[in-house]
Amino acid sequence: MRAVMYHSVLLLICFLVSFSIECTNYGYPFENHLAQMTPYRIVSNKSFDRIEYRGCTPKKIWMMVRHGTRNPKYSVIEQMLARLPEIRKLLVESTSLPNDHVKNRDLDLLRKWKLTLDVDDKNKLTHEGEEEMLVLAERMQSRFPELFDEVYSNTSYKFKYTHSQRTLRSAYFFAAGLFGKATAKDVWFPAPLRKDPILRFYKLCDKWNVEVKKNPAALREVTIFENGPEMAKLVKEVNKNLALEDNEVNKDDVLLMYQMCAFETAWNKKRKSPWCALFTGENLKVLEYLRDLKYYWQDGYGHELSYKQACPAFRDMSNFLQTKTRFPRVNVYFTHSGTLLKMIAHVGLYKDEEHLTAKNYDTARDRKWRTGLLDTFGTNLAFVAFECGRDTKILTMHQENIVRLPACPNTDLCSLKTFRDHYFQSLSKCDFGEMCHLKSKL
Repeated sequence: MRAVMYHSVLLLICFLVSFSIECTNYGYPFENHLAQMTPYRIVSNKSFDRIEYRGCTPKKIWMMVRHGTRNPKYSVIEQMLARLPEIRKLLVESTSLPNDHVKNRDLDLLRKWKLTLDVDDKNKLTHEGEEEMLVLAERMQSRFPELFDEVYSNTSYKFKYTHSQRTLRSAYFFAAGLFGKATAKDVWFPAPLRKDPILRFYKLCDKWNVEVKKNPAALREVTIFENGPEMAKLVKEVNKNLALEDNEVNKDDVLLMYQMCAFETAWNKKRKSPWCALFTGENLKVLEYLRDLKYYWQDGYGHELSYKQACPAFRDMSNFLQTKTRFPRVNVYFTHSGTLLKMIAHVGLYKDEEHLTAKNYDTARDRKWRTGLLDTFGTNLAFVAFECGRDTKILTMHQENIVRLPACPNTDLCSLKTFRDHYFQSLSKCDFGEMCHLKSKL
């Protein structure tokens, strides 16, 4: 009873403090709005329970895994080192703080804050990323002990990673979760390719790189929203809440603060980033939507080519699950956000009825395409082939949760025939060279 009364009083305090400012510093779940910088622990299925279906036996599994939590890229670290100490100084030396939004404890955290990153640490897998891979492997092994043998064999397992430190280390720690660190050192991995046709197919798609990724017109919705009223209001609110003059921290500063909030949250599960406390819940939702828009139009449903070009990876998965040979039983690829998002859209998961645009922020609050749920660090997509009597059936898992494909919306296990019929175009008409060919302009 006392706990209920305490909770009620806390809610009342939040209500009285402000009608418009959510009580970010008093338990608002800011970690739910960090877009693709979200740590995997926020969305992972932590159950170790075995997955079983009566009359069915798992025979093969094909997984695609985004690397674990990493450091920012070079240019972002440079900006953080240059600008964030200046913003910190503004706030800790302000005579107008603390206030209703920035509390004493937030200022104390800022006073103690120091960025220890160096540009040489760019993109590297962090300790949290290592842990994400370890426990992911342990849970998958617990769910499917018939597939994930504790004894390593080069015939049972096929692992592959891209040409990057973060996927290499992710692969190693995943293997360590299965076999232990000593054995993981002896696991064989093929030499990575800079432009892998399965793990990073988009690097080979000239048309997509020119007409989508590097084409401002293809990403115009992102630009419109970034320069629109929601973002302008956000920047104004942040300055007001931090007791600063209008635009004393500008839009670029706010985006940098958001990234610092997200990365520090991902790096350390026990310590709150002081930069998160500087935003209201609504601020974070706007910043999250900006990120979601970018990846929707760059890697998702915004342009057909973005997700159609994933057909080589889809076909690789289908061929592996259907092959009659007993080994390998496990195929795990360690790759990147761009690959996972395109693959997720290719199979038709998390598709909204309407395109996400700069104009529908308010109506898209309950959208399916939310990168903080579907594209966190450590994101994984798995397809498991079950032998059910004479039939083969496919189970799909995303973030270790069972999901139902559009091909089989009413059942977990999708019959191979239904699966093949639904994705006939991907399996039989995947002309990657043709769809990605960039016609020269006369």
